[in-house]
Amino acid sequence: MKSRWIMFRSPAAKAALVLMLGLAAGLASAQQKRETAVDALRPTGPVTVTADRAEWEQNGAMIYSGNVQLSSDTLRLKGDRLELRQLADGQFTASVTGKPARLDHPGLKEKNGQAGPPVSAEARTLNYDSRTSMVDILGNAHLTRGKDQIDGDNIGYDAAARRIKAAGGEGGQVKIVIQPPPKAAPASGGPKAPPPPAAETGAQP
Repeated sequence: MKSRWIMFRSPAAKAALVLMLGLAAGLASAQQKRETAVDALRPTGPVTVTADRAEWEQNGAMIYSGNVQLSSDTLRLKGDRLELRQLADGQFTASVTGKPARLDHPGLKEKNGQAGPPVSAEARTLNYDSRTSMVDILGNAHLTRGKDQIDGDNIGYDAAARRIKAAGGEGGQVKIVIQPPPKAAPASGGPKAPPPPAAETGAQP
């Protein structure tokens, strides 16, 4: 059976479509630790997509083009074209292309309750899977985590394990820039330096 396409075109205003994407049930107890970390990046509410044009295929695939932006409470994807597929369990995959395509999401909450550094990425293609929170950053990839930066041809970001893998192109290398921590301020209230010696007057005793 051939797929049927519904076309949405608006030259005066962008198409705004809101997709209600549910979350899958938790995994087995052996995977709960990783699942908790993955859930930190999964959308917990509606996912909103805006674009100049949208094409909807009845098998679940949607193609957006022109000033595309996907926004949720946990991430934002921007680019020239987005292919989004909603899965049977409510999760979704998204592939964004652009010059460049960009991903932004806030820092994950650490165990001490403090927010970790935010992560942003740019590349020709960004592939995101909400089931695993894996982001494949492909083609002239650049990733920033806080003040640290990574450049390579391909970068894989595992948000659950807080692990980053990068690879250079043919004969190329990966470049990583790690900023040092700020210098500690000098301690106050420490021992004072001894006073300078008294000047000699030249008088004989």
